[in-house]
Amino acid sequence: MNVAIVSDIHANIYALESVFTDIEKNKCRKVLILGDLVGYYYWPKKVISKIRNDPRCIVIKGNHEELLERSLVDPEFEKKCHVKYGSGLRYCQKQLSGSDINWLKALPTSIQLEIDGVNIGMYHGSEKSTNEYVYPDTRDARLSEIITKQDFMFFGHTHYPMIIKRENFTIANPGSVGQPRDVGSLASYLILNTKNRELTNRRVPFDIKPLQVASRSNDPHYLYLHEILLRKQTI
Repeated sequence: MNVAIVSDIHANIYALESVFTDIEKNKCRKVLILGDLVGYYYWPKKVISKIRNDPRCIVIKGNHEELLERSLVDPEFEKKCHVKYGSGLRYCQKQLSGSDINWLKALPTSIQLEIDGVNIGMYHGSEKSTNEYVYPDTRDARLSEIITKQDFMFFGHTHYPMIIKRENFTIANPGSVGQPRDVGSLASYLILNTKNRELTNRRVPFDIKPLQVASRSNDPHYLYLHEILLRKQTI
């Protein structure tokens, strides 16, 4: 079975639709989503509706779901989030129904599951914390702390794809669908073949123009939101 692993969609429906088209092409029967469906960009309703209506999807929450939950009850915190991250959480409050909000709140912070005899752990940041960053160049001392009986541990949060093979298991990050930070216009996700246990990193182009227009209009104070989309691979 082919299993897709995606993360950090960040309300970018254009990237998500491109990735789901690629997922269909590769005949993935499960889609594991490592959180951060919302935040930064402006189409949370469409993103959540697409995921909630797809029975293949297994979903955990990320730090931006946690930010949204606190923002709903803490206006001062919401203002700080607006300065730091832009208008994405405000668009959640405008667009999402009570059912959508309750669904996001109820998402677990991690899931352990078995698919075709393969043991998998789903985490947003790491096995320790939703907010921990485990980058491709994370020190071996930190990685050596990870002890698991799982075959694959999937982390998101960094927006950088990686695959690190340890002695008895693999740690992998699919990168970001909605705001990739290595190549700005190429959504990133992973496919796990449960038969041979091989991982493949997929890169999928998406239309950045609507995001650039929307971010310049909605968040002129936060240039990062459209500049990151122009980032190119450096060697």
